[in-house]
Amino acid sequence: MRGSSRLLRFSLVGALALAFTLSACKKGKSSSNANEAASHEPNPSGLMTVDGMYTYLADAGIFEDCATGEKWPVATEGDNAALERAYTSSGVEPGSPLLVTVDGRVDLRPKIDGPGRENVLIIERFVRVRPRETCGSMTPMALENVSWALLELNGKPIVVTSEATAPYLEFNAAKKSSYGFGGCNRFFGSYDAGEDQALTFSTIGATRMACPEGTNQEQELFTVLGQTTRYEIHGSKLLLYADDTVVARFQTRNLLKTD
Repeated sequence: MRGSSRLLRFSLVGALALAFTLSACKKGKSSSNANEAASHEPNPSGLMTVDGMYTYLADAGIFEDCATGEKWPVATEGDNAALERAYTSSGVEPGSPLLVTVDGRVDLRPKIDGPGRENVLIIERFVRVRPRETCGSMTPMALENVSWALLELNGKPIVVTSEATAPYLEFNAAKKSSYGFGGCNRFFGSYDAGEDQALTFSTIGATRMACPEGTNQEQELFTVLGQTTRYEIHGSKLLLYADDTVVARFQTRNLLKTD
């Protein structure tokens, strides 16, 4: 669905004009009449699932699409109220961006603060927020010699009380060793990255520090690493899979020195 919805992202008016032109050709009308009709009677785009940076301030929401960089005002209808509630309860400062996933459509509406029309995002269904995550880079990263910040385990955003306790994972290409921090203890082991993005972890060990919180989350991370069978990299995002199920999501922290 995401692939087909992206086709709707190029110029809305141009796309509509093309649709009216094709329709007019079938009916024997001129393309100039079709273009005029398109400019006066725009149709709403189709429903699409989108990730984007959402900001909310002074009763106004703005959505920036991760895939295209387009910015749309968010209409105060549909499931917008659920999106606003999730934003205000997420703990971000008012006006600060928060990564969200929504099902929505883009429509051409009259501007609220002036003449003319503008594209507006209508939220049909609020899906989720993604704390601590950003759109990230679209340039694919390498698996190794990069520091990966843990964002999610088995579909649940991780809980981080401070950056000092933020879990991460790293791969050392020269030594074929993996290591990182689980939120309480440092862990280490080996990995094997094979063909078709196969990935397995083995001989995972960890320090034995006692922590007041976060140990269940840390143990879940160790379990997930043991279940991992393959990986995918999308820009600056790393996804670990157990067969066909996404079990962990990461985003790059920083590039490591390789010398």
